[in-house]
Amino acid sequence: MSEWLQPIREQGRDRFVFFPSAGSSASAALALADAVPDGWSLWSVQYPGRGPRLREPQAASVREIAVGCLPELLRAPGRLLLFGHSFGAFAAYDTAQLLAAKQRPAAGLVVSGSAAPGSPMPDLSPERLSAGSLIASLTRQGGTAAELLDNEELMELVLPALRADLALGREYVDDHPAPLTTPVLALAGRHDPVMTEAHLATWRRHTAAWLGCESNEGDHFFYLQDPAVLAGAVDRHWRAA
Repeated sequence: MSEWLQPIREQGRDRFVFFPSAGSSASAALALADAVPDGWSLWSVQYPGRGPRLREPQAASVREIAVGCLPELLRAPGRLLLFGHSFGAFAAYDTAQLLAAKQRPAAGLVVSGSAAPGSPMPDLSPERLSAGSLIASLTRQGGTAAELLDNEELMELVLPALRADLALGREYVDDHPAPLTTPVLALAGRHDPVMTEAHLATWRRHTAAWLGCESNEGDHFFYLQDPAVLAGAVDRHWRAA
């Protein structure tokens, strides 16, 4: 296994690959153990500059992340299902495009918590990258315990990675020559304070196989609040062999 991909659960040839949100590490996928149906192995992307790669510089672009993941994914024996949340949706999308260009298309791409590339992204503007603004944004989105947000030492470790990822998302340009042929499903939380279902629907322009946008109870991290949401979506569209 490469430094870019960490195995969370090995349970078959098919791989469910999680691309974490901004500032997160591969360990965020541990919370998905009950959300990924049986029959799928669970892998998580480890961005540089955090977790076991803490001493490395942050990625210079979304493309760097996608290129880093590519060799291990190309060697995977079964189907690949990519899931990117928030910033991770950009990295998952770019990876899906690179896989298709190598004649190894993913079985599907699931995105949540983000509008498509080229769409307005309200939380990625430069003026929102100060420490105070970032902590306020994390508080509003939910998914981060209050005691962690109040821990100044921890925030000193987390905020540089969060700031770096948000900057990459703001700078990302979809330069691929054609939309994906990979099926794309968007999942939304009805009470997400950042991204609405209309934001998520912008992904339809980036695939010839649009599966639609499914709205669910919950906020920005709805898929953690009800694991059955993600499990049900995977089973409906990509039932495990």
